[in-house]
Amino acid sequence: MPRSPVAERREISASHRMMQVTERELQRILLDIHDGPVQHMYAALSQLDLLGRALDAAGVRDPQVAERTERIRLLLEGGLNEVRSFIGAFRPPEFEARGLVTLLEGLALQHEAMTDTELELDVRTPLPDVPLPVKIGLYRVLQEGLSNAYRHGGANRVVVRLRPVVRRGERRLRMSVSDNGHGFDARTVPVEKHYGLQGMRDRVEMIGGRFRLRSQPGRGAMIAVEVPIVPGEER
Repeated sequence: MPRSPVAERREISASHRMMQVTERELQRILLDIHDGPVQHMYAALSQLDLLGRALDAAGVRDPQVAERTERIRLLLEGGLNEVRSFIGAFRPPEFEARGLVTLLEGLALQHEAMTDTELELDVRTPLPDVPLPVKIGLYRVLQEGLSNAYRHGGANRVVVRLRPVVRRGERRLRMSVSDNGHGFDARTVPVEKHYGLQGMRDRVEMIGGRFRLRSQPGRGAMIAVEVPIVPGEER
């Protein structure tokens, strides 16, 4: 039995609230990582420096000790850099205060600067007002899509298109992310078996949208999402 429009709107509204809760939980986890493991790793580096000075004071000049100490330092510094990069990528980008296009432009510029990727952001205006959960969802989907294109696809050019559309009287937003990377046979890589792809689809479905993936070996990849814009209290 098909659901009524009122029931569908209530379900989407509940999913919107869940999206906001999920984002707040992500920021709490990032803060816990910064205040916990990151500080412990800094403390370990400090202890390593103290150990080195103590060995020097004791006249210990064992090459194996020096080599292993340096390896420990490099491992700790490498781990710290990775964690700091992760925290920086997922820090809250002022979702409430900034518009969707401004958020996506900032993400595009950041990705270009970090990867030397040529990125085209093609936005068809005017865009309708976008609820906060939709901004969060599209931002995180684009973030993951750009990461996949660079890390897994080896792409050096990405085109992002954002369009307002109307389907059966309902206002929606459509975003596509196309790259010129290696591509793959999408039929052999089920979305549910790929953490990043599954995460994107889950975010889109949480805000009542649809997620599609197209890719072929040697012909890059494209993800396309279409989400409804629900007017009302959540703007």
